[in-house]
Amino acid sequence: MLTHYAYGRSVEEAVATVREALEKQGGVYGDQSLYRVAEESWDSELRQQEERRRRYLTTILENATVTVRGREPEAPDADLVGRLDDFFTRAVVFPDPHTPGVHPRPHQAMFGWTSEQPYIEHASNPGRALALFLLAYLDHYGLNLEAAARTGEQPVSEGRPSACEAEGGQAPTELVERVLDICGQHYTAVTGTSSDQWDQESDREIVGIALRTVPMAERDAYPQTLETYLHEHRALLERLWQRYGPDGMFAGELVLIDLPGCFALCERIDSSPLWLEGVWVREGQEENLLERLKNAWLYDTGAGEEDGR
Repeated sequence: MLTHYAYGRSVEEAVATVREALEKQGGVYGDQSLYRVAEESWDSELRQQEERRRRYLTTILENATVTVRGREPEAPDADLVGRLDDFFTRAVVFPDPHTPGVHPRPHQAMFGWTSEQPYIEHASNPGRALALFLLAYLDHYGLNLEAAARTGEQPVSEGRPSACEAEGGQAPTELVERVLDICGQHYTAVTGTSSDQWDQESDREIVGIALRTVPMAERDAYPQTLETYLHEHRALLERLWQRYGPDGMFAGELVLIDLPGCFALCERIDSSPLWLEGVWVREGQEENLLERLKNAWLYDTGAGEEDGR
């Protein structure tokens, strides 16, 4: 009897996951199959622990998938992805079942190391998402893990720009000015300030940095994308200003709030956080400034579904 374990919020979802992955021509189950499905049960305390772990894994999967989307490594080596998937599945999805005090269910006990072929590898959706996330992250910094895996050497920079850097060159002046104008209009509406109160040079600089993280194929449409985003998030922008503006409870703690371009940074924080952080540091900006804006924007605006995020 061949047994496959699948994570799902219901038996139906778990079966659908197995079918999608394995019921196909050349797959384990072929084109059509019959299943005997068993739902494992355990006592209340263990069930609560497992539900918390599953929510955590769901968060990992969703965030890794969203962050990598649009920046997936090109034609990644299948064997390398499989090994990384196996690693993350063992280390994160199903941690070592032999740790003292842990009482694994039967399928978890299989996740042990073996020196005998075929070295049983394990896979999971979160494990694969994290594998691709790692490859995209290393590519962002110009490191080629695939080459290192083939040669057995340490991952080193190939002396080439990463995929993000190759795309994220300096934006045309016209585009910078259009984005500055959009940010300025919304900033005035939110804050009641005018352009003679802004540091124009610094504002232009941070908008230029934000635009470096917009893929070339999306730059022509970006002004409209930003316009729509700022309309949808007006309530959050107002809360940000109320809390961190000159009359707010935390006045003076968020330096970037004084520049309209921070609105473009907010959009980039939601859309491309890792790329933005990398460009920000490489451009010689103070890392803490962006970190404070990120934390305030994501966690201190009382965001809810009604606000459009």
